[in-house]
Amino acid sequence: MTTPKLFGTDGIRGTPGQEPLTPGSIRKIAAGYANLIKKIAHGKKNPSVVLGKDTRASCAMIEQALAAGLTDVGVDVEFLGVLPTAAVAYLTKHLKADGGIMISASHNPSDENGIKFFTQAGEKLSEKEEEFVENNIGKRAERSRKGTVKSFAKAEAEYFAFLVESAGRPKLAGLNVVVDAANGSAYKVAGVFASLGAAATLINNKPDGNNINEDCGALHPQQLQREAVSMKAACGIAFDGDADRVVMVDEKGKVVDGDGLILALAKEMLQQGKLNKQTVVVTEYTNTAFDDELALVGVKTVRVQNGDKYVYAEMRKHGYSLGGEQSGHIIIGNNTTGDGILAAIHILTLLKESGLPFSKLTEFTKKPQALINVEVKEKKELSTLPLTSAAIAAAEKRLQQLKGRSLIRYSGTQNVLRIMLECNDREEIKKLAEEITAAAKKEVGV
Repeated sequence: MTTPKLFGTDGIRGTPGQEPLTPGSIRKIAAGYANLIKKIAHGKKNPSVVLGKDTRASCAMIEQALAAGLTDVGVDVEFLGVLPTAAVAYLTKHLKADGGIMISASHNPSDENGIKFFTQAGEKLSEKEEEFVENNIGKRAERSRKGTVKSFAKAEAEYFAFLVESAGRPKLAGLNVVVDAANGSAYKVAGVFASLGAAATLINNKPDGNNINEDCGALHPQQLQREAVSMKAACGIAFDGDADRVVMVDEKGKVVDGDGLILALAKEMLQQGKLNKQTVVVTEYTNTAFDDELALVGVKTVRVQNGDKYVYAEMRKHGYSLGGEQSGHIIIGNNTTGDGILAAIHILTLLKESGLPFSKLTEFTKKPQALINVEVKEKKELSTLPLTSAAIAAAEKRLQQLKGRSLIRYSGTQNVLRIMLECNDREEIKKLAEEITAAAKKEVGV
């Protein structure tokens, strides 16, 4: 199998049964990954890998293909079952495995899937490590014996215990919350909120293999908004398919994205002396009003490119203790990846201790943003598209006059062109974004 670039922003994604997610290619990819972890494990001939998945029907095929490819080159595989991505990252370290794999396409539709790889430290692969895997696809690693396969029955319980301990064993009695599990990998562990004393009503927690993210969860919180208001809940909580992101809903039904949640956490951690170096790491998509709000309390904002692995890399490099994305990936403390469930527990703890309404706790005024996703047939270089590049140039010239900004790029996880414009003139950026959208649809739209 030859391909110039398999890895996107967050692992490998595609349509199961089509390249690169065919059984044969997955086995070859597994061999490439085996070469990497054996190198990291200093030539260990029989390293171990833990393997988790979300609720997509296609996970079974990918799981078996990965196991076949790994065991064939001497890697021992331990199945974790259905768990959030953050659980796989944690259990990779906790069980002292040499690597970890999560089968999930996160927030993507059920007919898509993906593979996320972790090092023995529970960290997502660096770009250099991804390149190593791609260069070693299909290469047979030396083995002393064929690998073994077994299941770890306590995976869910171990992760559950970690969540409670990591959040400081909070007592959430008296909080009435609605939790949308997106029919994904959080459908069981989302019950942790009830175990901490909250009156938690779970919705979209009955996966059938095809309903993950379908009109529910972090990308589609409309049902959660209705339920939270109807039940007079303190707030609503929504995860995506692999629960590495979270968005929430206040008592009035207003959606609070990662910007609002990270802002609330930053202020609380600052007061508690837990915000290392008084700095928060965010990405290019975070609203610039976020920076302004934190500057008022003496907190610095550092921006990196989109992707929670880049947020984590910056946090690790400088010893920061909080970072995340507008989309709801939030990394707290020493964790290595976005953990929607853990972030939600921290937010609920803050809500309970503050005694404030959720709307007040997460209140801040954003600068207007226009956000449009355009589905594309292929990701052609934007400079080669005359209509689109002209519309972008015109928008950027106007935004410069308005002291605004733009971020226009292809998604690293979907066949989508993401268009984001930001400035104080809401109507103007809406018009400019629509002009870029119209041009893109003509030239590369589905």
